[in-house]
Amino acid sequence: MLAGYYTFLSVSPRLPGLVEALKRVVEDDQWGLRSESIRRFEEDFAHYHDARYGLAMSNGTVALYAALAALGIKGGDEVIVPAYTFMACAAAVMHTGATPVFADIDPHTFNLDPQDAARRISPRTAAIMPVHVGGNPADMAAFQALAREHGLRIVEDAAQAHGASYNGTQVGALGDVGCFSFQSSKNMTAGEGGILLTNDRDIYERAFEVYNCGRTLSGPSYEHVVPGLNFRLSAFQAAILLHQMSSLDDWAATREENGRYLEERLNAIEGITCAQRYPGTTRNAYHLLIFTYDSRHFHGLPKARFLEALNAEGVVATEGYRPVYRLAFMEQSAGQQAELPVTERICRDGIWIRQFELLGDRSLMDGIAEAFRKIQAHAERLKALP
Repeated sequence: MLAGYYTFLSVSPRLPGLVEALKRVVEDDQWGLRSESIRRFEEDFAHYHDARYGLAMSNGTVALYAALAALGIKGGDEVIVPAYTFMACAAAVMHTGATPVFADIDPHTFNLDPQDAARRISPRTAAIMPVHVGGNPADMAAFQALAREHGLRIVEDAAQAHGASYNGTQVGALGDVGCFSFQSSKNMTAGEGGILLTNDRDIYERAFEVYNCGRTLSGPSYEHVVPGLNFRLSAFQAAILLHQMSSLDDWAATREENGRYLEERLNAIEGITCAQRYPGTTRNAYHLLIFTYDSRHFHGLPKARFLEALNAEGVVATEGYRPVYRLAFMEQSAGQQAELPVTERICRDGIWIRQFELLGDRSLMDGIAEAFRKIQAHAERLKALP
């Protein structure tokens, strides 16, 4: 019924005018550092997200690492992170030598729970990493208060939250540092890429040293003050991203409108509960529309079979994260800890609808909701299938 929307609605390299933008980079003699495309993209993206400084990087994972390193996070420190997130959050912390300490998530929003995070603060805690899961802003007012009370740094993982806002400010500018991803599934993409945002000049300069081979902003090219790495973005990727800046706000507005409408339709179906938003949220980026599935309202139809049926109806849906502390690389890690009950439940019952579905028109949203109702109506028969 809905097949084909994945290709049609994905952010595509065939955006009008993009080939010309790439030709201009080819004709330029700066394909990397000091490229005008990189400089303009950093400035435009930072400005749009209410930040003073931006550093375009090779991906969002290294942006998280550079942010932590710029803040001085090191061995012996602890960083509080959610376990309902991509593995990069824990991995970036571990690569600084610090320990990720997992806190549980809010059962209504699926974001890091400020109260559970507060319970896990210790004398070794140096930072908190709230993740705007699916593009839904975390409770930043609560994390800002925690940071002030305990003298902690805030690194926002905004990898999925392009264009999201909280209390009228764009996410990525609400902590000490904000990090975004431009990997191929994201609302804004160059296939790969990332960016680090901050309003603090000192953090910006230290992050520059980390991402640009240990060089300072104004020093000689072969003077290296720290053992930095090369996390730079190419001018070609920057041109692709810069070209999308003119559409970012329209795309975000469309996802917001469709996401709200579809959630209203899905929440009316027994057994489907969509993630809520905090009162301060002024825009959800809807990289993912996340909901939980209760098979008791679908004649006991297993989640795996429900997903098969959804995809057969043309709704591109996936089951989502596993708890990060259950991943293989965490098994021998100092960050391993007891399971978190809400995280375990959401990982068991949670399902994602991808952002490209939300770029369609109202009839597509109605079609998605109808697919859910159709599956529910035939759930007993679907369960009996071999």
